[in-house]
Amino acid sequence: MEQQTIPPRPAAQAVNMGKWISDGWRLVEADIGFFFLLTLIYSILVTILSSTVIGFLLTGPLTAGFFYIIFRKMRGQATDIGQIGKGFDFFAASLLSSVIISAFVSIGLIFCILPGIVLMGLYLFTLPFVLEQKLDFWQAMEASRQAIKPYWFEFSIFVLVQSVILLLGLLFCFVGVFIAIPVCLAATAAAYRDMVGLADADGATVEV
Repeated sequence: MEQQTIPPRPAAQAVNMGKWISDGWRLVEADIGFFFLLTLIYSILVTILSSTVIGFLLTGPLTAGFFYIIFRKMRGQATDIGQIGKGFDFFAASLLSSVIISAFVSIGLIFCILPGIVLMGLYLFTLPFVLEQKLDFWQAMEASRQAIKPYWFEFSIFVLVQSVILLLGLLFCFVGVFIAIPVCLAATAAAYRDMVGLADADGATVEV
């Protein structure tokens, strides 16, 4: 049976980049030591793995694990550093979607940069759909594209704003990037929650 996705909510209730970034910051600030350590471990793993032949294939599952922890935080559930490995429970979908999206974005960036930015925005919810609705890689990519397509301009700006946050983190003695990364991922998770809906164990929508 084909798995159905939750339809996005109206833009008037959902598209609020300032709120998403603020929500992301509050989530990270509430446990800043935990997120600093988590991001340090995540960055070390990505850096080490990227030097191997198949290392780039594992970035998707690790990022999915990061989202897994963020969603648990949003639900008020217990979290620990080791849960970053939970992304490997969705190994095929997170790996394939990350590889395909990276290829699409790289091609888009070659053509005057703007198409690549738009594609980054359109596929921003792919890993959240993989985690939350257990979709395969193509279903998750399509669900993300359909949810964001009506608001592609706003999400292109959202991607650019996140890029600026990451750049500022790098400039702030480099250490700031270990806060910027979780803030950007948490802001994306907040956007997904507001536009698609994040259900707790009882099926209710959770807000940060």
